[in-house]
Amino acid sequence: MNGEVMGTGGEAQQSVIGSMLIDDRCVPVVLAKIRAEDFTDGTCRATFRAIQKLILSGRPVDPVTVVDEMAGKEGYVQWLRQVMELTPTAANVETYIDITKRSAQLYQLRSLADQMLATFDLDSAAALVRKMSGLLSSASRMPRMTGVELAADFLDRMKRTDKPEYIPWGIPSADRMAYAELGDMILLGGYASAGKTLLSILMALGQAKRYRVGYYTLETKPEKMADRIFAHLAKVPLDKIKTRDFGDGEWARIAQAASDYAVHCPFDIIRAAGSSVDDIAADAVGHGYQIVYVDYLQLIEAPGIRPGDRYATVTAVSRGLKLFAQSTGTAVVALAQLSRPDKVGKDKKPVPPSMASFRESGQIEQDADMAFLLWSAEQENNQARRVLKLAKNKEGRKFRVELDFDGATQTMTEVESEGRQVAAKFSANGRAIQQRNRAKAKQMTFEELSAGEGDNPFENERDQ
Repeated sequence: MNGEVMGTGGEAQQSVIGSMLIDDRCVPVVLAKIRAEDFTDGTCRATFRAIQKLILSGRPVDPVTVVDEMAGKEGYVQWLRQVMELTPTAANVETYIDITKRSAQLYQLRSLADQMLATFDLDSAAALVRKMSGLLSSASRMPRMTGVELAADFLDRMKRTDKPEYIPWGIPSADRMAYAELGDMILLGGYASAGKTLLSILMALGQAKRYRVGYYTLETKPEKMADRIFAHLAKVPLDKIKTRDFGDGEWARIAQAASDYAVHCPFDIIRAAGSSVDDIAADAVGHGYQIVYVDYLQLIEAPGIRPGDRYATVTAVSRGLKLFAQSTGTAVVALAQLSRPDKVGKDKKPVPPSMASFRESGQIEQDADMAFLLWSAEQENNQARRVLKLAKNKEGRKFRVELDFDGATQTMTEVESEGRQVAAKFSANGRAIQQRNRAKAKQMTFEELSAGEGDNPFENERDQ
């Protein structure tokens, strides 16, 4: 009974068991950090389960109780004695645990690789790749921090002199108040034709200067997205790009824009029609993307869900994207269609959407760490300003701003609110007055002032 798998941390596995038997103070440490499945040695795995059973029944853990729990296994007593004798010390149990977990991970990867070599089916191979990616992305299924560790980590972060970096959005209000980080799930919901794809492209352009970004499009062809990107970067009207009818200097601007994009802010565009969350997650992990855009959520497939059950499908997709973000530390920005407003006001402005406007499933609202809503200020005017609202923000303030929309050059620019415009005007006036006063101070002169009769306000008081 020397274990089924040696050479894959077998000695460390035996030392984990031995540590619990020679010092019962190790038992809670081991149970908190390791699972039965982490033992590739069959005898060690059976012994660990026996110890778990003893703990759950309230019985003590020692060699006698473990032998009693394992009654009927021939040669077990001798194996247990050898394990205890071969364990050098229980003081190193944390190291034994780490070796055991890493060895189990390697063993599972080898097993998946063997299955990969034996498969001749592409779908089965893709499923195995996803399992490998998931195994590599999370060494611990339930990482934890103790209260002491949490407090110490917080103080260390607060003492750092460098400012924390959050994902940029290219919209001043969002950059000030939306503290999004890698690992978050962010929603960008909009009415049809409101411009959510364009806004997401502009966001991705800014983020690609710092992060590796992958844009999974389930609806729009990459070539059409490229036309919009370079109309924006080159400031050449989109209709001229569509017809290739360039005026003086416009071709030069397009060539320069293409060069700038390739060097400074490139992001990958992936045609993902018919893909599931697992397909997107496996591809994203394989290419090392830090931020992933999905356009759009309701078009993602959900294998195993009954066709036509939109509620179950969208719920499963939303949960899958959330788990992908959390388990891999990838920021997921999911575009989503909003239900059309039930009515339009007398001024022809659509009724503003809310979090309840996300189609098919309330799970979308639950899973989001942050949610932007986008709509047109005027229902029938395609060139009207857009309204952007941060409707959900777990770690900051909400806001609502208007965006100037230029369809020709595919640009959206935040409009300063009236209050900020007034404040900026007063601030500029104040700086101008200060400059004039400083200029006058350099030429200061003194003159003797003579007061005529009745000019001194204290004169009558002195005479009384």
